[in-house]
Amino acid sequence: MKILAPVSSIHEVEVLTSKGADELYCGVSLEAWENKHGQDVWLSRRGPGKANIRNLDTLSELVDKAHHNGAKVFLTLNQPGYVKELATEILSFVQEVRRNCVVDGFIVADPGLIRTLKEKEQDTVIHVSSLAAVLNSSSVNFFRKLGVERIIFPRYLDVNTLRKIIAVGGTDMEYEVFILNDGCVFEEGYCNVSHAYGGAFCHNPAWAYKLISIDGEEVGGNIRKARNFKGVEESFCQSVDEYKRWLWVGIKNFGGLSGSNGYPLGMCGLCTLPEYEELGITSLKIVGREAPFRKKVKSVELVKRILDYVKEGHPPEEVREYAKNIKGVRGLCETGYMCYDR
Repeated sequence: MKILAPVSSIHEVEVLTSKGADELYCGVSLEAWENKHGQDVWLSRRGPGKANIRNLDTLSELVDKAHHNGAKVFLTLNQPGYVKELATEILSFVQEVRRNCVVDGFIVADPGLIRTLKEKEQDTVIHVSSLAAVLNSSSVNFFRKLGVERIIFPRYLDVNTLRKIIAVGGTDMEYEVFILNDGCVFEEGYCNVSHAYGGAFCHNPAWAYKLISIDGEEVGGNIRKARNFKGVEESFCQSVDEYKRWLWVGIKNFGGLSGSNGYPLGMCGLCTLPEYEELGITSLKIVGREAPFRKKVKSVELVKRILDYVKEGHPPEEVREYAKNIKGVRGLCETGYMCYDR
């Protein structure tokens, strides 16, 4: 299994690859594109800003440096869909990237764009983004027919589900799973929430919630009159508290804090590495193009450490214990708040 790390600057390449990253992924936000389309039409899921490479010259240098260090680089074009009017422009962009930057492949979600790229640039390597929401074997076979090389599974698909999908989808495809950082409240591929203005509302653990009865009467606080909600309020408040806690732990990653061993807190699939190896998973995705550089480095270190332990031949139970001890938050591991494979 390979370690796939996010990168947003050429200065990150040397350290990330030296720590164990076999593959890198990045996005671009070009000044010319922004001048033409404004701030609301993005080339990838991440908006303009620090998560992206700013020009193709820098991208070319980044790719050359990664290749020199033995790592591949994949470029994101992973919006769930692009309007038809952008098809020609995006195709021209891909052709320019392929001529000048020699990236190893593109991460794409939009089936229409995948088909266009495979028709016009037949040898283009395409990985299907998690934004395409490949949740079953029929989806795998659909994208296989379009000519893709790798499926990036969405978050939270458990091992048994993955095993069934891969058994039907075939082992000749490459498969990638999330391994560290950043959960999502919904199934991201079907989420139409705007991430452009101050972050998605679902990420905000400070939001207040209250019950409203069918006839519009409030329940909660000092108002406890509606018979319809008798016995419900306590359960509701408990659910909201648990939801906010999960947001803080799994989505907000404790506000960017680290555990006692310096490794990042938040979503994690490290305990599942033995099962992923058995399934023939190709690549382990570390999330966080926009994350601080230190977090990226520590994430790669952590995954490499557990992966090496797996390769030494330790049984799954020992791997799970080792991973929990190394991450340094056993209590949180037991809650399930941080588990991709719950």
